[in-house]
Amino acid sequence: MENILIDEKAINKNIQYVLSVIAENVDKDGNLIVPELASMNETAELFAKMVGNPQKSFADMAKSPKSATAMNSLIIQGVQFFKNMQEQIKVEDMSSEFVSEMQKLIAELDDDMICTPNANKRSKAEPEFSTCIIDQSCANEITIVMHDAIADRRGKDAILVIVCAMELGIITRLPYLAAKKEFPCVGGRSNYNKYLSDGFLDSEKEPIKQLFKKRLPQLFS
Repeated sequence: MENILIDEKAINKNIQYVLSVIAENVDKDGNLIVPELASMNETAELFAKMVGNPQKSFADMAKSPKSATAMNSLIIQGVQFFKNMQEQIKVEDMSSEFVSEMQKLIAELDDDMICTPNANKRSKAEPEFSTCIIDQSCANEITIVMHDAIADRRGKDAILVIVCAMELGIITRLPYLAAKKEFPCVGGRSNYNKYLSDGFLDSEKEPIKQLFKKRLPQLFS
């Protein structure tokens, strides 16, 4: 029986997603910005999705705002936990055998990262809106429709369009830096993250979703 958990492409996609989340949550001084923990219910729902759909990538799992909040919170909290362990544990307190095995593991991980050269580049470069478009064959059309839909909207109203595109599966969760670069009208980071996660009323989203379906019928046929 094929082990569906071992999928090199999915692993590489997950690495890229984790790196993008970390890059988005680092301040100008390089310090990690640790968000509040997601609710227990949201975290449990995410775990259930991951167990039930092991072939799906982190990006696929994080398409909805709630799932994205839970996923990104777990990633950042995990990185912070690892940093805390690094600060508290001294190498000289460990056995030489343990240190040797850890060095081998780290070397293997470094080799994996070298095999995926885009990983390091993306962690340093600003994320691009185009990389968050799911159907790359329609990237130009999707970009045009997104800009037309946002038009003169500002702040929360502009973020509403992004949320609708995410929920329809047109784009993956759009990192703040990518959103700000492509759509400067989204405003500041704190409000962006807040409205991206808090959600909107169905009555607010439906007209925009219908616009996407009308302008991009090839994605919904």
